[in-house]
Order: sequence, then structure tokens, then C-alpha cells
Amino acid sequence: MTGKRILCIILICMGALSLSGCNSIYQALSDGTEKILDVASDTVGDTPKNTALDIMDALNEIGGNTVLTSESSLQGERTTGIDNYVGTYSAEYEDFSKTEYLFGGVDVEREQGNELNVECVLKVDSGTAKVFWISGSENPVSLIETDGTYKETITLSSGNNYIGIECEDFTGSMELNIE
Repeated sequence: MTGKRILCIILICMGALSLSGCNSIYQALSDGTEKILDVASDTVGDTPKNTALDIMDALNEIGGNTVLTSESSLQGERTTGIDNYVGTYSAEYEDFSKTEYLFGGVDVEREQGNELNVECVLKVDSGTAKVFWISGSENPVSLIETDGTYKETITLSSGNNYIGIECEDFTGSMELNIE
């Protein structure tokens, strides 16, 4: 019975953190959850562990989607593909100062694989713009910050991965395609 209580407490905490948008805390919790579940499964068997992992994946998806900038708040137009990791985004900016999280999520293991082909064309008339990638608990990686084209294949890590744009008094445009 103690194993089931521990499992319930873990799931409640994961759900609360996921819904509150505390992704860095949630990421740290999910990184250690499998270890905790392994210990619990030694006591109560593998069925609760497998069920908990399935629930964790579903909560990851819900929590990960809350980080993305909502359609109504986007400066441009986003079209998603098979999941929230792929699609296209096109925007014209005028004196724009904000960060937009365009694609990504929090998956333990993405069904479509962990490689994404990213192509971005950035035109900077004034101000600054940086297209970035956040992976796990690592610092954001700048993909492109000046006029030009970025074309690369990136490999996602387990957990949170987001691609976005950070702007400061930015006037210009961006075209982003992720496959």
C-alpha cells in the first residue's frame, strides 16, 4: 500500500507542476521520477510503474504546450505539423520587443525521432533579433542573430526543447521552417 501512496504523491506533484507552468522544476522532477519509480516497482511490481510513465508522458505534453506562445499573442503566423515540434512560422516585425516560443515541447521520447531540420531566414532592418534553441537545462543556443539563413539539423535531448525568437526594438522579418 505504501508503494501506491508514493506513486500517487509523485503523480499529483507532477500534475500540479505541469499545470502551473513551472517547467524547470518539473523537468528536474521528471529527470528523477524514473529512478523513484524503479524503487517503487521493486515493491509493487511493474504495472504501476508503466502506468505512471504513460501518465508522465501525457503530463509532459500538456505542460510543454503551455510554454509555447499562444496563437493570439504571436506577431506572425504559425502552422504546426505532425506535432508542436515541426511546422512553419512567418512574421513581419516593427519595433517589436518580446520573446516568442514558437515550436517545441517536453517529451521524454518524441515519437517522430529526435532530429529536426531547421531552416530560418532572418532579415534585420533595425534593433536586434535572436532565433534560439533551448534544450533541457542547458543555456539557450543562438541559431541566428544577423541577416542571413540558418540551415542545420539539431538533435533534441530528452525533456524540454523549444525554438523561439527574442527581439529588442526589432524591425524586420523571419521565415522559419522545421521538419
